[in-house]
Amino acid sequence: MNILIVYGTTEGQTGKIAARTATRIRERGHQVELRDSAAPASDLKLGHFDAFIIAASVHQEHHQETVTNFVFAHHDALSNKPSAFISVSLSAALGDQKTQAQKYVDQFVSVTEWQPSMTLLLGGALRFNKYDYFQEQFVKFVVMKSGDPSPERDHEFTDWNALADFADRFLETAG
Repeated sequence: MNILIVYGTTEGQTGKIAARTATRIRERGHQVELRDSAAPASDLKLGHFDAFIIAASVHQEHHQETVTNFVFAHHDALSNKPSAFISVSLSAALGDQKTQAQKYVDQFVSVTEWQPSMTLLLGGALRFNKYDYFQEQFVKFVVMKSGDPSPERDHEFTDWNALADFADRFLETAG
């Protein structure tokens, strides 16, 4: 199977997640092309792909505009073949905010009118060295409110085992 993974990343965690997904799929004997939605791709032809995985992180309650634009531009191809959506957010990692993480996905699906075959809510990472002052204060507030790990250092919330299981299940259903 030939799979296209398109991702949008702000601080790099979703790029890391997309790369790990691509590695898992290659280990299972499939071909993968990995594309950053922010990079121009006028030469991209979707017809030869058998399935699609879209990964995007949530910032300020929305997924990346470049990912939204990609889904709009390629709605037919994404809708006519097996497809999956990985939504990366801090809300997905915080137990009391899973409902909010699902709302971000529901909003994305509603806006784009794309219905992926599978969806994964996945925790991202805190990268304090990449935040400006206001972003840092907001994240510290959210983390302190939830009682989760120290807001004083970078922290990775991604459940890599859940991602591997998701990739395997997607291959089973898409194949």
